[in-house]
Amino acid sequence: MDISIVMNFLLIAGAIHGFIFNIATFLSRKEIEKPVVFLNLFVFFLSMNNLQSWLIDKGFVSNVLFLENFVFPWYVMIVPMFYAFLIHYLGLEKIRKSFLGFSIVVFIGEFFGQSLFLIMVDQGRFDPGSIPLYNAIEDAVTLFYSLFIFVKVILLIYKYPQLNPSILELDDLKWIKRFVTWGGIIFALWGVAVFLNIFSATIKAPHSYYPLRIASSILIYWTGYQAFFRYALLKDQIVLRKKTREDEERRVGEVKGEKDNNNAKATAGFHNASI
Repeated sequence: MDISIVMNFLLIAGAIHGFIFNIATFLSRKEIEKPVVFLNLFVFFLSMNNLQSWLIDKGFVSNVLFLENFVFPWYVMIVPMFYAFLIHYLGLEKIRKSFLGFSIVVFIGEFFGQSLFLIMVDQGRFDPGSIPLYNAIEDAVTLFYSLFIFVKVILLIYKYPQLNPSILELDDLKWIKRFVTWGGIIFALWGVAVFLNIFSATIKAPHSYYPLRIASSILIYWTGYQAFFRYALLKDQIVLRKKTREDEERRVGEVKGEKDNNNAKATAGFHNASI
């Protein structure tokens, strides 16, 4: 079987699966908290990237030079969205920057940069054969920026757990540490793909991205379900702990009130006896 057929099936199946995840998670929550929003955006951007790759590989694009070669930089936002989710999941949004603003700037910069380049190619100021090289360079820029955010994720997990120790009492974060380990493998595959796109004469996109697409799709969708389940569980534990604390305080208050009442009665009885 042609490997491209398998890849195209995985891409469209993954994209559809991601959109279903988005719809299901939003419908299952009475209140849409920020961690849920960022988690869904994390999966959404991956799904859009997979859908776009499927459309391109299947040839469902216009034969106009600009539209045929333009690629939305959805992948720029994938790692930053997970970082934003993690910050809010750990309750550190007031003391840690999410880099969302800068990530949006990078996204817009790549969007307009690619648009301008393709317009100049269409005008004959650059050779059409330079488009793959431009895409490879842009991909390298995205790789290094995503790696920068990924390092922030690692530091947040391993260096800053003391910032909110109450969360660690409810979640040991092993699932996030597992994500970080496999995420390192994903970045290695991404780096290999970028290297091949720039320097290899035989292996180019999209074939250079096949291992990356399979591994990243599996990892990110697994992370999406794990993160949603863990967050829902964490919220339930926090509510339960709060209710338990309130019940304990109420019992202590009732005991204290009953003790004060008994003391008041004893004091009143003493005064009556003295009279």
